[in-house]
Amino acid sequence: MPRAVAVFAIVSALAMGALPAGAAEFGTRVEATAMVKRVQEKFRREGPEAAFRAINNKAPGFADRDLYPFVTELTGLCVANGVTPAVTGKNLIDLKDQDGKFMIQEFVRTASTPPGHGWVDYRWLNPVTKTIEDKSAWIERMGNYFVGVGVYKNEQPNENTIGLISGSPNSDDTYLQIGYDLADVLNDGDNLRILPIAGIGGPRNIRDVRYLRGVDIGLTQTSILNNFRRSNERMGQNDDKIVYIAKLFNEEVHLVAGANITSIEQLRGLKVNVDAKGSGTSYSMRDVFKTLGIEIEEVSMPQAKAIEAVKSGEIAATALVAGKPVRSMSMLSSADHLHFVPVPYSPQLQADYYPSSLTHDDYPDFIPAGQSVDTIADGTVLIAYNWPKTNVDRYRRVQRFVDAFFPKIAEFQKPPRHPKWREVNLAANLPGWTRFDAAQAWLDNQHQASAEEPSGGGRQTVQLDGVARPGVPNTLPQKDAALYQEFLQWKKMRQGR
Repeated sequence: MPRAVAVFAIVSALAMGALPAGAAEFGTRVEATAMVKRVQEKFRREGPEAAFRAINNKAPGFADRDLYPFVTELTGLCVANGVTPAVTGKNLIDLKDQDGKFMIQEFVRTASTPPGHGWVDYRWLNPVTKTIEDKSAWIERMGNYFVGVGVYKNEQPNENTIGLISGSPNSDDTYLQIGYDLADVLNDGDNLRILPIAGIGGPRNIRDVRYLRGVDIGLTQTSILNNFRRSNERMGQNDDKIVYIAKLFNEEVHLVAGANITSIEQLRGLKVNVDAKGSGTSYSMRDVFKTLGIEIEEVSMPQAKAIEAVKSGEIAATALVAGKPVRSMSMLSSADHLHFVPVPYSPQLQADYYPSSLTHDDYPDFIPAGQSVDTIADGTVLIAYNWPKTNVDRYRRVQRFVDAFFPKIAEFQKPPRHPKWREVNLAANLPGWTRFDAAQAWLDNQHQASAEEPSGGGRQTVQLDGVARPGVPNTLPQKDAALYQEFLQWKKMRQGR
């Protein structure tokens, strides 16, 4: 065979031959490794010649769309190729990819080095698109040979991609920055990609995780999640499709009004902005006002517009539930003649909310030095769909996220990440909810490892007022009585583990 023809044959073979036009017709990594296993099994059962013949003749199970096996001796001599059998008998040991990589030598090295298998990346011409594309082949040793099956990497976008439903771009939402932080820290080439998706708000985020294709995990609020469960219970339903990965941090209620409003009770019957319709703030603040027995006239508008409306007297106040410091609130100053209205931590709110405060350090241009404002906070929860282990792809996808996220929590607690990351205690429980199995397993393993350390008592510490205190939940007190009540609630939760 003339050299030019031989080279073209090799190129065509390694490019995986003619491909279907639709991306959905491309093989996956899982299917590629399964095909390698079939070759290995036939090789063991029927011998080399039968296995090579099945590959070269494209027997059922040995050719599937763009997937096909190739077998080469460890010397580089090709003995079987599922697309172009004509390359058999040729030594390809010095063949290079488009970047000059000795790809066959890399295949041999992978097969010859323990554990004797792995993925090898290279770049090659796609005979359909006529463009250079990224490819990856699963290589396994087979006696004195290696067998490989390759895939187009660009056609594997969903394998290691985690869809995260976060916050609304129309609201001053902490969730958006949290989503960006997760992507920035955890994205790892083809191994893991976090894809933040703009959401509508906490209530819809639960439904999106529950039903929306492509959404694996999401952010929502404790009060919303608990009301979701209570609503199902009232209808006699036990929906176990939502689990939590971790309770992250608390989001404070920011209630801004003019000088004439000094208590939340004074808002009764007045116009109060509760952020965009369907947002987490809208849902939680409607819940708070209802629980406190304060009937308001709801208004829905973006925070920047709402602040101006409070200044002009068009509305009495605006509310926002978000992790301090919040961008829109940080722009306020004493010159605006507005202030934060205290939100009392009443007994009716203790089931879903926590006591907190807004301080001068949080908003130095708005709260005078040495002063603070009592408020309440809602918890932020990272949730997932309760995939069974039998759904290997979806379960492992979320498990892969957990295994990447949990060990790197310290990275999130460094600047320039959102300050709220510093409050996160991964071991904190969410009463009434089941943690995703892989997340609980990771924590259990860490707990066991800590207990086995000679100097380790395995005692958890969390952040309170910026100080690590053993055994105290990460909230800020309104007053001693409220903190004590919360501690009792937290202690009860721990005892119920």
